[in-house]
Amino acid sequence: MQKLNVASLLLFLSVAALSIFGLVMLYSTSGAIHGERLLIKQSIWIGLGVAGALLLYCLDYRRIGRFSGWLLLVVSLPLVYLALMHLLARAGMPDAILSQFPLASKGATKGAYRWLYFGSFTVQPSEFAKLAIIIFLAHYYGKYPRSVQSFKRGVWQPMLVVGSVLVAILLGGSLSVTMITGMVVLGLLFVAGVRLRYLVLPLLAGALLFLIALLVSPERVSRITSYRNPEAFKADKGYQLYCSQLALGSGFWRGIGFNQSRMKQRYLPESHTDFILSIVGEELGFAAAVGVMLLYMMLISAALMISIYAMDREGMLLAAGIGISIGLHAFIHLGVVSGFVPTTGITAPLISYGGSHMLMTWAGIGFLLNITRVRRITPDPQPESAQRKQCAGMTTGRGRCVLNHPFATR
Repeated sequence: MQKLNVASLLLFLSVAALSIFGLVMLYSTSGAIHGERLLIKQSIWIGLGVAGALLLYCLDYRRIGRFSGWLLLVVSLPLVYLALMHLLARAGMPDAILSQFPLASKGATKGAYRWLYFGSFTVQPSEFAKLAIIIFLAHYYGKYPRSVQSFKRGVWQPMLVVGSVLVAILLGGSLSVTMITGMVVLGLLFVAGVRLRYLVLPLLAGALLFLIALLVSPERVSRITSYRNPEAFKADKGYQLYCSQLALGSGFWRGIGFNQSRMKQRYLPESHTDFILSIVGEELGFAAAVGVMLLYMMLISAALMISIYAMDREGMLLAAGIGISIGLHAFIHLGVVSGFVPTTGITAPLISYGGSHMLMTWAGIGFLLNITRVRRITPDPQPESAQRKQCAGMTTGRGRCVLNHPFATR
């Protein structure tokens, strides 16, 4: 219990610090152009996220898991709708006709149909699908722990369901979210104990989808070919990364001063979302960027600690999936702004502007807190004799039960 208390404290401190810092930096990056409009909207999203986290804290994640299949179906419907819009647009359907479709009448954004419009607010269904996939897989492998030993039930059947959702996300034009969600799925399969040789099929399927997405979009190919040398392409496809590196380089150790950024003044596009940590490095310096990385490490460590000491296998997988998702978003965002990975639209968790990702991040935090609450109020697991009977034939090389061991037999 003491280690769970430590994990809860780390989670609270990191989330609070990142959220407050995010609001401060959002004001700095968007105030000159957008005034207080984005700051107010972000505060609303955070308020809704906190309310949702408190609601999830009071519920039992195991009960939510029972409806994970229906939840995945519900979030898949808008993905199919947006994928249809995107395919019709690529097929040459006139904008006059596409503009008549409800909730997507404003047309494609950045060449893809990824958002639903509700007045001045937008919702990205793929972010909701990512959390729904984590809940679904955590419940599936928690309910059927022996399925990890079988290719059919451990990989083929769940991947048919999850793969269909990933294809719908990809057909909507969101390759970056598809890749991150796919990596989260692979991480969950590994943590669940699926044999390594069984992971070859999901890896091959993901690689095939990635190649197809590159072939149909020359713009994505240009991002990959230009990110290693942005100066040579600074007039067009390397412009964002070039400006991002200029911002980071000009900040040195201590930065040029809060709200003194030059690159955010209509030079660096998406400075309040996809490149917000570039402005952090410019205004507050390398020391602040390292501080942000340490806070993310605290948050991910807290999630993994909660995973290790969860009450059951489902809670363990759910916490691990949430930690992997947040960690991948943070790592890829840092990689994009520094030029370590190709430029793509990935936000920094709890810092960048964006309602859908903010809501889902807070929902994940609510699940993490719920897992700790259930562990505290639930009596100790079943007696050793009953547990030994349930674990018959399902032990690791060291004799530890697959049901309770985070990394099952390979």
